Amino acid sequence: MTANTQLVPELQHYVYEFIVSSVVNKHQVPVPVDVDSIFLEQGTIVELLFDETFTGSSYKYLYQQVPKTQWPYIISQRLSLYPSSQYLQASDSTGLNVFNLQHDDLLMADVLLKYRNDSTSVVVVNDSTATSISIVTSGNLTTVTANVNLFSTSLSKLIFLYLDLKVNGNYLTYFTLPSVISSDNEVLATCFELKLIDDYFQYIDTQAVSFSLDSST
Repeated sequence: MTANTQLVPELQHYVYEFIVSSVVNKHQVPVPVDVDSIFLEQGTIVELLFDETFTGSSYKYLYQQVPKTQWPYIISQRLSLYPSSQYLQASDSTGLNVFNLQHDDLLMADVLLKYRNDSTSVVVVNDSTATSISIVTSGNLTTVTANVNLFSTSLSKLIFLYLDLKVNGNYLTYFTLPSVISSDNEVLATCFELKLIDDYFQYIDTQAVSFSLDSST
């Protein structure tokens, strides 16, 4: 039995919303218990990743532990089942990097932030021959040129692939990768990968892409 748990309210809430509305994952992934939106911090890395209507000018990725005396009652009821549980709240400047975000993660999160604010302001060049990651901003336009394998983390790769889908309609790169990108110990990346797979499915369905192997056509 789990002896402790860390609750990030935004992750619990947005994953819940995503799973219940998912086409591909609804019956494959256990639905988490929802956390009411009144308990959510605004402008977090989680909201940036999962809320396609995100309009904030920045995002928070550090978290601080909330003292048990300040836990909302309904959350306290659940977390108190585990003696070492933590309730984490997003922080503006100091705190724990609970998702272990690295330089490449924040680099691509910044690009995603720009895309969320103006989808026409980001250009993605998925170049399999690229030997370095190039992010160039000229005026209001940011151009990202990279080979997905150049990114050092699962989440940064996934954000690049997500933007490549949204900007270019490219869904093929993901399915040519040798293995699933995220791993069990990368919670945020794993959840975002589930969203990406669902987005791929919805895009392919919308475009009426055929995978027929009929050689006569």
